[in-house]
Amino acid sequence: MTTIRKQAALTLIAVHTAPLMFWLSLTFLVCQAVLVVMWVDVPNLRNNLAIEATALETAVIESGVTETGEFSQTPQFYTPDPTSLRIEAFAINLMLLIWPIIILESMFHAVTCPWNRSTIRFHFFSLLFCLCPSLRMCARSLVMGERLWLPELGWRKANARMRRRLERKFSLPMIGIALLILPVLLIEFFLKSQVADYQWLRFALHFSTGMIWFCFAGEFILMVSLAEKKIKYCKTHWIDLAIILLPLFSFLRSLRLLRATGITKLVRLSQLNQVARMYRLRGTAMKVLRALVLLDFLERVISPSPEKSLERLQTRLKELDDEARFVRRKIAKLERELETKVTAEPANRPEC
Repeated sequence: MTTIRKQAALTLIAVHTAPLMFWLSLTFLVCQAVLVVMWVDVPNLRNNLAIEATALETAVIESGVTETGEFSQTPQFYTPDPTSLRIEAFAINLMLLIWPIIILESMFHAVTCPWNRSTIRFHFFSLLFCLCPSLRMCARSLVMGERLWLPELGWRKANARMRRRLERKFSLPMIGIALLILPVLLIEFFLKSQVADYQWLRFALHFSTGMIWFCFAGEFILMVSLAEKKIKYCKTHWIDLAIILLPLFSFLRSLRLLRATGITKLVRLSQLNQVARMYRLRGTAMKVLRALVLLDFLERVISPSPEKSLERLQTRLKELDDEARFVRRKIAKLERELETKVTAEPANRPEC
């Protein structure tokens, strides 16, 4: 009776907390997108504009138009405005507010859920949620029979049918999101002076970059949550994974370099060169990111050739055949055990 009451209580908690945890995780992902823009895209754009201004000034000086012959080669670094600092602080504080809630939920599951071979992966995922709370967004619930909660759909079984349904639903919107990279590239390459002059144009560029990253990250988290073989899914969709991780790795490398050089104490030329290399690294990462978005767009739009489709279907059929043979062996083994048990029962029965 106690076990039944405990199971009912856990089910009730899961039903009522799942929507809250979904939206908290989604909010955390939005904050991550904001920080990707504030820490990677905004400095990259400012640095590109500074390089453009430096090149123009150098050309003017070399042409002999100006009288002064002195020109500073010091890189122009990004100095955020008060509005950017407020947005950044709000995103960080909101993340720090959500993070402990996700950790408390993971601790609750660690205490209430059993620890055995079949549940160890759920505890491993709970640890991942503590490290990155946005991954909690589409987590499966052990209490609800490994189902996950989605808005408007409720509790759904995570299987291939559900994954195909969501892939069809998100295919056109994701193509549209990937297409956002085209105006971003056109504006950055051909409207550099307008970008430097108009704040709303810079805001549009940053918003587009953040929206692209957020949508790719959200779709990837949803689809990898539905996938049974998550490592295989990551290998198949490596472009999406690279789009998500590239800005993060770029920021971490540049942050490590800033700590090593001490950006607030830039005195020596070698330190200036190191920080300049950091900005070039960040700019290269953003260029690769946009190239990957274009590649992902082409991959989504251009249908594979019949030969590749046939090869993929044959591979899938082979995997299903292997799984079916494994299931048949398990069934045969269980049937033999049952027959042995039934045969042994009359022999062990005492004589009257």
